[in-house]
Amino acid sequence: MDDKKLIMQMAFARAKGLGPIRSRELLAHFGSVEAIFSQTEASLSHLVGKAVAAEIFSQKNAEFVAKELKFLQANGVQISFLGDKDYPFRLRECADAPILYFYKGNCSLNSPKMLAVVGTRHITDNGRQFTRHIIAELAQRHPDLVIVSGLAYGVDVEAHKAALDCGLATIGVMATGFDRLYPTAHRNVASQMKEQGGLLSEHFRGDPLVPGCFVSRNRIIAGMCDAVLVVESAVDGGALTTADIANSYNREVLAVPGRPSDVYSEGCNQLIKQNKAALATSADDVDYLLGWTSAKAPVSQSSTFPELNQPDLSEPEMTVIAEIRKQGPIDQSAIANLLSLSIPQVSSLLFNMEMRGLVHRIPGNLFAIGK
Repeated sequence: MDDKKLIMQMAFARAKGLGPIRSRELLAHFGSVEAIFSQTEASLSHLVGKAVAAEIFSQKNAEFVAKELKFLQANGVQISFLGDKDYPFRLRECADAPILYFYKGNCSLNSPKMLAVVGTRHITDNGRQFTRHIIAELAQRHPDLVIVSGLAYGVDVEAHKAALDCGLATIGVMATGFDRLYPTAHRNVASQMKEQGGLLSEHFRGDPLVPGCFVSRNRIIAGMCDAVLVVESAVDGGALTTADIANSYNREVLAVPGRPSDVYSEGCNQLIKQNKAALATSADDVDYLLGWTSAKAPVSQSSTFPELNQPDLSEPEMTVIAEIRKQGPIDQSAIANLLSLSIPQVSSLLFNMEMRGLVHRIPGNLFAIGK
């Protein structure tokens, strides 16, 4: 992609007063960021107001992002804009997903299995042991699993460390730009993650670190994963915000139960009590809820698997069946990404396939082959 287009994308994403939802609406209205910048400031102001239009076309903004682009390119940081082919398909379906983000790493953000592991910064010994144990269990079953968290103290960094130790890729979503790391105590872990996973941020250099940055970070964590596992949390913990966001995105949420007297289990117990999370005590619970099949388990070749050369199978149906055979049960979003179809089109396709016994729905809103 040429630098001119990248500068327009970055200037648009950085414009104050827009936000991800309004930005997406503008892109849908005009069709592309180039079409937006082909407008005059006066004509655009009728849609977004004078202040926002002035911010979009600001020379100062353009000069800043031009320097930012050079910094990012010099440091090997990738830039992804909503609509790009490499933009995570799970995140794309979230209405408030970032219009643009920065990423440095070697792990695909469209990996087949992605799990967020979050919790209190005041992790207990039990919480640390459980985090280590369940990630080790999952790593044995799913070597392609990616663990996602927020690089914070406590459960977050313990999840990253456990993933690194088990050979899993792990992605840290940052609340700051790439000019600094918070907390700085996790610099060594973050450095390892660039080689075995990656770091992601929607922030530019110099963006202030304010409380809202952590909520924004949490929405990305929830949106880019298949499920969120809350290990420990007080009743007012930030992990509960991540769980609520995940529920709003129709993601699965799991929580580790604890004794009623344990302060940092109260939040998890509350999630389970209010039916906002499934109970999780082992990797078996994660596998069951998400319909994940162990990568080491032999794939059944029973008669319930339709032959791909059946004359009554359409090309999309053959593609769906071949993909499920390849990676196991998948969800509608993955199929939509695979076939380049809308969610309503995929829903219709899967309904017809269900009626003919080609696929069936399993826990986790996933689709498997056969009845």
